[in-house]
Amino acid sequence: MSPTFAAFPSMHPAPPVPPAARRLSALACACACLAAGAAWAQADQSAASPAMPSLASPQQRIGAQTPDDQASVAGVLQAVTVTGSFLTTEGTPSYTATLTNSTTGMAQELKDSTQSVSIITNRRMQDQPELGRIIDVIGNATGLSLQQSETNRFSISSRGMNVSSVSYDGVTTYYDTRFNFGDNLMDTALYDRVEVVRGATGFMTGPGNPSASINLVRKRASYRGPGVQGSAALGLGSWQLRRGQLDASTALTTDGSVRARLVGAAQHRNGFLHRHGEQRHVLFGTLEADLGAATQLRLGADWQRNRSHGVMSGGLPLFYSDGSLTHFDRATNIAPRWAEDHNHNRSAYVVASHQFASGWKAETSYTHASAKRDFDNTYAFGSPAPLTHTGLQTSAMNRILGSRVQSSWDGKLNGHFDAWGRTHFVRLNASFNRNRYHNAYHAPLPGQLPRTWGDFTQPGFDLPAPQYQSESFTTQRGTRTQYALSGITELSVTDALALTLGLRLSRYQVRDDSFGPYFKPHNQRLSQPSRYLALSYKLTPEHSLYTSYTDIFQPQTAMDASGAYLEPVMGRNYEVGFKSGLYGGRLNTAIALFEIRRDNVAIATGDTGPGGQAIYRPVDGARTRGLDAEISGAITPRWNVQAGLTTFVAHDAQGQRISRESANRSFKLFTTYTFAGSALHNLTIGGGLNWYGPTLRSVRNPARQSVDIRQPSRAIASLMLQYRLHPQAMLSLHVNNLFNQRYYTSYGAFTQYQWGTPRNVQLGFNYSF
Repeated sequence: MSPTFAAFPSMHPAPPVPPAARRLSALACACACLAAGAAWAQADQSAASPAMPSLASPQQRIGAQTPDDQASVAGVLQAVTVTGSFLTTEGTPSYTATLTNSTTGMAQELKDSTQSVSIITNRRMQDQPELGRIIDVIGNATGLSLQQSETNRFSISSRGMNVSSVSYDGVTTYYDTRFNFGDNLMDTALYDRVEVVRGATGFMTGPGNPSASINLVRKRASYRGPGVQGSAALGLGSWQLRRGQLDASTALTTDGSVRARLVGAAQHRNGFLHRHGEQRHVLFGTLEADLGAATQLRLGADWQRNRSHGVMSGGLPLFYSDGSLTHFDRATNIAPRWAEDHNHNRSAYVVASHQFASGWKAETSYTHASAKRDFDNTYAFGSPAPLTHTGLQTSAMNRILGSRVQSSWDGKLNGHFDAWGRTHFVRLNASFNRNRYHNAYHAPLPGQLPRTWGDFTQPGFDLPAPQYQSESFTTQRGTRTQYALSGITELSVTDALALTLGLRLSRYQVRDDSFGPYFKPHNQRLSQPSRYLALSYKLTPEHSLYTSYTDIFQPQTAMDASGAYLEPVMGRNYEVGFKSGLYGGRLNTAIALFEIRRDNVAIATGDTGPGGQAIYRPVDGARTRGLDAEISGAITPRWNVQAGLTTFVAHDAQGQRISRESANRSFKLFTTYTFAGSALHNLTIGGGLNWYGPTLRSVRNPARQSVDIRQPSRAIASLMLQYRLHPQAMLSLHVNNLFNQRYYTSYGAFTQYQWGTPRNVQLGFNYSF
């Protein structure tokens, strides 16, 4: 049996109650409180709130809005009017959305969707300005976990598996965690909401793990009458945080048929790590034009620049040279200040749509995105001496100049048809995506490569900054291309029962050149169908049951001990659930059971190859079973909540636990309450809690023995206060990691780890005009 180390040996739980029982009790109490609050509020809410209009008409289901429809929805949700969209969350006070099209591409109420869906709305992102990057928003979504492999590089997982694609306005792009091209660092100022569908999403996104799909929905140009409308925001906080943001929309014609929007943001901050700091600048513009009563054209472009210094490649060493676990201060940084990471991201897109008199709607879009990276890679390995903290050696020191270009085209046709005396819905889609990247590695000039590192725990630690050779010593380039055709139909069997059938045909091509002598070229050309089958049954107008099935197909970049890439993962995803849409859809609840069966799953062995690459082995018969539950929206008109619970267990064919490096239990909560009818009527209070279960990872200690490193469960709390100084002005205070918990954001890989962010404070001011 492998020895087990506690990651925090100084932290001992109180003995009277077993830890697992305490955790489950806390989760049960939290869920019971939320359910009790919903039940307590139901009678008052039902009487006081207007009814939500029906969203099941064919015109609404395929995206058409009449003026009466818009006025009706705006009267309930107080929404900013965006022509042709029921999905926008901006301008509403809600923590939930009316509709989603992320599961099948057809607009559905959340209670009618046949997979587990979470939506982080614009209101939620405004209430938590600490979620300033998309990666921060994703980390707060139900069922999603983050692994921080470097200061600026993250991987995302759900149900114990990595997320491999991210969509923008429903158009899928490849998410490659091997390189940081700035995707993690994109600013939330550009987006209306973030949609997450958990489980297998191959029908919508193509090849991928049955983990989750993430859809980032950009803001739209809106029309709210003549003049310029928008907001300005300022922020100050810990580690010299300074942020400014301006968001303005206006109509360019008197009738609002041509609209424009401009968003800009700048943020400077020193990190909690010694010698670390970052700057972020963002610009986004969009233009919309109604080309007649039935045709719309939308253009947009965004630009973002991130500059960071003191950036760690990898993390802190797990072991001292004597084999004991390290426990460095959270400000410890092994990188010198001159280790910089610069990213420049640009994208432009065009969307055209037309509503036919028959009720069908056609839409086509094209997106072109480019990214550049200039990175000082300073990677150290080894185990330092316990007292002097010296002894680390240079594993890699080079300058990486990288570029990436992604092009995506998407065309879809949504409509309805009548048959057998009933109305049914259909969606046809064709798409293309190509991702090309190139990385060039430049070595230091001869004699400028340090072999050993000094005491990096000191704030003034430094290494001589090398000059790099103009010619690269190695390069890596690759291309990923996907073509897809898909069709899906939702058949109305009875008034209560609906059957959804979908088929996607994907052609996937990947070409990766070799990277050094230890990596083999990766060339694959694969074609694979993905089936989607779902049944939903409306028990009442507010409650529904569903079950769904999806195929799994995922090409892999993991390698075995010989350096060969593993064969694609194949499998099936099953899900059954119960959903409710209460108070006219303003409060949504969901609970689901899921089972995932996979073959050829990559499992880390804990060893590394001669080139430093992680070694994996394939496992057949892997099975993951679990539960998702979420509540989101308004319990009362003044009480917003979003809370989610996820638990799963993964085994291989022999019944051995796998995927233990990701927390298989998590609970996330954020809630706000606005006072009314008292001296506190301008005050909103809120808070959150992210709880994660324990994790375990096997690594090699300095003696090359296999040991298990365990991180206990952890709970990260936050606090929010908002005070409305004026109908248009608001002051806010936010405290993150309220109890200053110490925890790892990643550990084990290459026997290193990263600390989570300590307690910090942020003060904000927002003015609307």
